[in-house]
Amino acid sequence: MMVREALAADIPALTDLRMALFCELGELAQPDADPALRQATQAYFIQAQQEGSARTWLVEEGGEPVACATLALFVRPPYPGNLAGREGYLLNLYTRPAWRKRGMARALLHAMVTHAREQQLGKLWLHASEQGRALYETFGFSGNPACLECSLTP
Repeated sequence: MMVREALAADIPALTDLRMALFCELGELAQPDADPALRQATQAYFIQAQQEGSARTWLVEEGGEPVACATLALFVRPPYPGNLAGREGYLLNLYTRPAWRKRGMARALLHAMVTHAREQQLGKLWLHASEQGRALYETFGFSGNPACLECSLTP
């Protein structure tokens, strides 16, 4: 297992992994069901890499990308305990089903938390699935019942 930061050449594989995640969540019937979503996802990864607004890591087995995770970076106004206001949102942590239970998610999470500490981010947050909650808790994540979300699309 090799964990590394994704490069521009990895964007098609990252897009494939994200489309597989949507299929597993029941949001897409098949990976190519929504060409506009695929194109927008590729554009996001390209722009985020160029701007440095997000960083993505992947796991390769035998040269094949089988897992990935993204750390989106942003700055809020300063607040107690985080005078720089720099935070990270972890998302898109996904491992192809055939490769699960081999420590890949843990390795990805370790790489992102290490990077966040090196960058002196004041806080990391995420929305966890029930399957992933125990893993995140081993890294010190805890629940926040005040976190609500609102969809602004019709």
